[in-house]
Amino acid sequence: MKKIALLISIPFIAVIITFLVLVLLVNPNDFKPLIKEQVEAQTGRQLTINGDIEWRFFPSIGFSIGEVALSNPKGFSTPDLVKFNNAVLDLNVRPLFQHEINIGLVTLDGASFTLHTLKNGTTNLDNIGPTKEQIETIETTSEEPVAKITDNTQPSTQLNDWKVTLEGIALTNAEVLIQDDKAGTKMYFSDMNLSLSQFSPGQWAHLEFDLKGDLGQQNVALKGETDLNIAVTLDDASLKQTEFNVSYSDASNKFNDISFTIDQFSFDTWANISLKAIGKANALNVNSISTFALYVPKALDVIQVKDFSSTNNIKGKGIPNEDVTAIIGFNSTFDLNKSYLKIEKLALSAVDTDFNGKMSVQLNDIPKVRFELRSPNIDVDALLATLPQSEVTATEKTASNNKELPASKATEVEPDLSALKTLDVAGTIIIDKFKASNAKMQNVTSVFSVNRGVLKLTKFHSDLYDGAIDMTATLDARKTTPTYSIKQSIKGVQVAPLLTDVMGESLIEGNGNMALNVSGKSLKPSALKENLKGKASINFADGAVNGVNIPLLIRTTYAKIKGEKVKGSEEAEKTDFSALTADFYLSKGNATTKNIKMVSPLLRIHGEGSAHYVNETANMLIKTSIVGSLKGQGGKGIDDLKDVTIPIRITGPWAKPKYKLEFDDVMQQKAKKEIDRGIEKLEEKYGDKIKDEKVKDAANKLLKGLFN
Repeated sequence: MKKIALLISIPFIAVIITFLVLVLLVNPNDFKPLIKEQVEAQTGRQLTINGDIEWRFFPSIGFSIGEVALSNPKGFSTPDLVKFNNAVLDLNVRPLFQHEINIGLVTLDGASFTLHTLKNGTTNLDNIGPTKEQIETIETTSEEPVAKITDNTQPSTQLNDWKVTLEGIALTNAEVLIQDDKAGTKMYFSDMNLSLSQFSPGQWAHLEFDLKGDLGQQNVALKGETDLNIAVTLDDASLKQTEFNVSYSDASNKFNDISFTIDQFSFDTWANISLKAIGKANALNVNSISTFALYVPKALDVIQVKDFSSTNNIKGKGIPNEDVTAIIGFNSTFDLNKSYLKIEKLALSAVDTDFNGKMSVQLNDIPKVRFELRSPNIDVDALLATLPQSEVTATEKTASNNKELPASKATEVEPDLSALKTLDVAGTIIIDKFKASNAKMQNVTSVFSVNRGVLKLTKFHSDLYDGAIDMTATLDARKTTPTYSIKQSIKGVQVAPLLTDVMGESLIEGNGNMALNVSGKSLKPSALKENLKGKASINFADGAVNGVNIPLLIRTTYAKIKGEKVKGSEEAEKTDFSALTADFYLSKGNATTKNIKMVSPLLRIHGEGSAHYVNETANMLIKTSIVGSLKGQGGKGIDDLKDVTIPIRITGPWAKPKYKLEFDDVMQQKAKKEIDRGIEKLEEKYGDKIKDEKVKDAANKLLKGLFN
């Protein structure tokens, strides 16, 4: 029995004797020059060891070392690349006899690391390693060739046969500086601490960390903890009771309460995750809560998210009702191999407006985004009504002031559309009911795309007041001055209800058909209208022009000329028609036409002139011919004006046009008609004698004398 005890104690006695010899006879500080020399040979940088190196031998073997620094080359912001105040590492000896590697608590205090990039792109990590001369020296002094490792070569001891444990890691008071002079950025992370409890593969360990960051314009603080379990095979890991807390602030935002929690996480298992953010963004109070389930396969091919739900409440001035809650929900998959994101069951809700649909994103140099959205109802007027009146008033006042500014003061620039060059987006939006400016539309469908600077509306269709509107459009923003084109068709629209809803009154009634084909360049407010060119056509049927009763205007004016007494009339201020057509040609802010035509049982109207759509004024000459009895609109007949063309001049602003009957032409036509009639009677009585040209010339001179 004594012999067995002696045999067992011999290894321990040998270890103890070895430790005593190391401690009593070997001073580790004597190795400082050798360590410095070897580090400088391998890195090309100077190593400074200001602290002492001490042995640690009970109950484990190890060492501790004081202040150490590895230098930076000259020209960088800090003298050291890496430094630390103190480090401790030890290894328990006894477990080695049971094929166990038991590493003690690893501590590192006051660690500092600097990554600095100069304006020329050089970093303090460049050229780290032995010099060319040192490499050549090592190659020439090496006598024994390195043994070639073949597939059949086996290590003397298999690591898998050993159990590895770590008593823990303690990183305290660390800091990292990342400075990029080329990009003009600087990030400084300080007060970095990390603590890992006893760790062994296959066992749960507790990890805690915290840090602070100064990102130049932003400040962050991060604190987190989790339970960690790494499989014995080192190819799997699990987390539980994970929580991260973040605070963030910059010039206009401040979030002191941002949290991220995971109940548990393992590969091939659904994990429940929640996010919370409370703070201020641009003077708005934000409270956001999100939850979802995450599935990450061990193969790392397709990541899934289901039941994502995010409720975001925003309060403050300048938003609808000063209180908006937006809700977002979806399911998604992300194929890591194909870099393809797919979102389904997408639901968006805010300010009584809902959207449902789906979308996908293909991650390329320019992400390819495709989507389909549908909303049952959008009421823009109701949305605007929820905005503070002060905001609306301020906007209107600013617009009014801009109109009053002279051109020299109101400097105009093209809008910045450069972002369109970075987009590849295409989608469809369907709205069952849509209301804006009190105009009501149904079954609205729009299909559009934005591809590298070109915006295309390939389809727009909507039901509109018993009719329909269709439109296509293109905006090309690839050049400094953007260009655009629009094609629009309106068919079968009841114009009166539409104009009444939008303007509060209807200038025209009837069944309306309109066509528009225009193009232009520049989106500056003034140039937008001035550079517009193209054609607009209208075709109305069975309607009326409100605001003017042309038959009544003719009767009353003619009665005044004849000296008759004009009585008041209760007739409606409108002119009926069976057809009204016109083509307008747009150029340089002016719309000109030569073929306005209006047909009714009483009148035939032909018009021409121009409408200045920059100043919104008109100068039109409408020539009216009476082809029937004016009794049709409540008055007595004026048969003696039948077949006489009556010109009406329309001038002034569009909102309040002025109508003037140019009766001089009417009377001249009437007088010529009477003279011609008299000559015809003379011809009947005197025959060829009256056909003398002198008689006709005398009649013409008489006519001119009366009206000039």
